Amino acid sequence: MRHLPRLSLRTVLIGINLTVLVLPLAGIQLMRLYESALVRQTESALIAQGAFVAAFYRSLVLEQAPQNLMAVSREIELANGRWQDGRWSPRPAALDLASSVVLPPLPDGRRDRAADPFAASVGERLVPVLKDAQLVTLAGIRVVDPWGTIVASTGDDVGLSILAGEEVQLALAGTPSSRLRHKSDYTRVTALDSISRVGGLRVFVTAPIVLQGRLIGAVMLSRTPPSILQALYAKRWLLLQALGLLLALVVVMSLLTFRLIARPISRLADRASRISRGEISAVADADEETLAQPRTREIARLQEAITGMAQTLEERANSLQEFSRHVSHEFKTPIASIRGAIEVLQDHRSGMSEAQQMRFLEMIGSDAQRLHRLTERLLELTRAEIQQSGPEHFEVPDMIEEAVGPFSDRAEFDWSGVQGGYQARGRREVLMAVLEILFENALQHGATRLEIRSSSDAASLTLDVQDNGTGISQNNRDKVFEPFFTTARDTGGTGLGLTIAQALLKSSRGTIELVSGKNPTIFRVSLPGIQ
Repeated sequence: MRHLPRLSLRTVLIGINLTVLVLPLAGIQLMRLYESALVRQTESALIAQGAFVAAFYRSLVLEQAPQNLMAVSREIELANGRWQDGRWSPRPAALDLASSVVLPPLPDGRRDRAADPFAASVGERLVPVLKDAQLVTLAGIRVVDPWGTIVASTGDDVGLSILAGEEVQLALAGTPSSRLRHKSDYTRVTALDSISRVGGLRVFVTAPIVLQGRLIGAVMLSRTPPSILQALYAKRWLLLQALGLLLALVVVMSLLTFRLIARPISRLADRASRISRGEISAVADADEETLAQPRTREIARLQEAITGMAQTLEERANSLQEFSRHVSHEFKTPIASIRGAIEVLQDHRSGMSEAQQMRFLEMIGSDAQRLHRLTERLLELTRAEIQQSGPEHFEVPDMIEEAVGPFSDRAEFDWSGVQGGYQARGRREVLMAVLEILFENALQHGATRLEIRSSSDAASLTLDVQDNGTGISQNNRDKVFEPFFTTARDTGGTGLGLTIAQALLKSSRGTIELVSGKNPTIFRVSLPGIQ
């Protein structure tokens, strides 16, 4: 089965949170982009309308054909012949809510200067057309003469001068412009900007009217852009579809979160609860494991840890049960012997000779001594199971010499094949205790010569303990590390020595194995090195 790469739980949570965070921010940004699009749409419409008004005004001026055009126009500097007759001069929309400055309302018109009579007569013919067009375009339109006085308007401000407006000054200088201004009749109801600030704004577009290279006036158009609410209502079905898509995305994210995080954790909690009650085996069925494979690394590690813990608990429970059975058997035998001897003495002591009484007392003492040895070994095994070892530097030959000392008068030892100092991940006392157990077992099985060899590298230290004793039969080689298994019970063996050695080495992350059972017998002890 092909497994997809696991994600980090932190990556999943960050991804979900960022997605949730981005959604409203993206919505706000889209709203602002849409607002700017509405402003530019309004600006483009006003530019197009202004072009038609300018063209119609030029046609009226040409129709009346004044004798002296110079008297009713002004000379302006034309950049690159922009306003030459017959030359293409497209004008793109440029306003943007994010970057365009919003100016105060347009200053009120003033009666500073009377309009040019010729321009006023042309504008009088233009007014009905502008007002008729306003019914459709909804735009405010003003046409001014070359000196800034209104000659045609959709309002009642004909004859007023609006030269104070920045955009009017630019248009009369030959430069078209677009501006955002606050509406003069708009009242803000809160100190904070609302989602849409378009409702309080008005778009102003101005352009010069040029004829035969001279300025004959300017046109200014203004209109409030459609509000965001109006635009949203017009797109309500599309927005409902987007809302449905957003809800579907939230549902998918929720299901993804549940699948990646909530459900695996719930399963692990349920499994841990059942294991704590002892209701199920530690190892789940293969089908359940396949279905419950978590998709995040942290939860996968947690599952592996819980499964490993459960396996360890189960193994220890089984081992404890088996160990308890062996302990019970090992203790029952000497206890039964002691009780039998005491009953015999109690019932028949008066008819026994002193030698017979001493024989029974020796039997009681021997069995009591065996119980004592068993108790001591069990305590050693317990300590070996729970102790933890850290790295320790020691000289291997010196340690072996110390371990050999108590046994040197009982057999011949050769450790000339042992290397010098070695830094092992284990305590010196652990290795000494293991060697003493191996020496004692070898002597109990008739060994007269023991040889110790060593090898080491950066990864491990290995000691081989070889003896010339009676060895271990082929049938017993798989049982030597089982608790209470011994073939030297008559000579005081408890069957716990190699079990204790194995536990001691396990606490130091080491191992012990039987390499050869006979001719010669070789046990191999390994400890990990310090990496």
